[in-house]
Amino acid sequence: MGRPIRIHLPNLNHHILNRGNNRQDVFLEDHDYLHYLGILKRYKHKFNFKIFAYCLMKNHIHLLIKTSSMGTVSDIMKAITIAHTRRYHHKYKSSGHVWQGRFKSPIVSTDDYFLALMRYIEQNPVRAGLVDHPGKYHYSSYRANVIMEEDELIDKEDNPTFLSLGRTMAERIENYKRIVSVPLEESKAALIRKSLGGQSHFSSDSYLEGLQKDVLRTEKKPPGRPRSGNN
Repeated sequence: MGRPIRIHLPNLNHHILNRGNNRQDVFLEDHDYLHYLGILKRYKHKFNFKIFAYCLMKNHIHLLIKTSSMGTVSDIMKAITIAHTRRYHHKYKSSGHVWQGRFKSPIVSTDDYFLALMRYIEQNPVRAGLVDHPGKYHYSSYRANVIMEEDELIDKEDNPTFLSLGRTMAERIENYKRIVSVPLEESKAALIRKSLGGQSHFSSDSYLEGLQKDVLRTEKKPPGRPRSGNN
């Protein structure tokens, strides 16, 4: 099966998976998780990207983000990975690769796929047997997604899928709690794993068709008019 098309456009949603090199642990103490969240905050402002869901596990991370024109997904992950690696080596007196060579970043469409992925990410600690409910895990976005207050990391107000869950924030939160408390169907989890394996994006066909048309329009744009006068 061929690899999915690569689309380089701003304002796309990406599911990012990054693992420790050789699946080694990248978070050894509680403060390591907190420091990584601080790095996310720093580069979230620098590159003006949105975060809708995340989960930090001992040896890997999941992020659901939306890029902007201020940085590609590669720019974002390069900055975050370098910052974390420097601190890791300084703290643990180590050297070499901390993260694997290449992260995964399939595109996610803003429809049923989006909500399924949020559930997949926040239910990760439950599937791993660490807790029996997403709300009991400290290093995921679940708690931020189910509080009324704004959060520095999670952009509920910019999440069209979350906003579609109700007319008021209280209604959306209650519906979200109910949905995320139910384990994700294996058929959907399998599609997510397939997308992380590089075989597809986690998106509807109609969404990808629209993106391909946007790419073609961008590529067909005529070059800008040359400046007049002497060079």
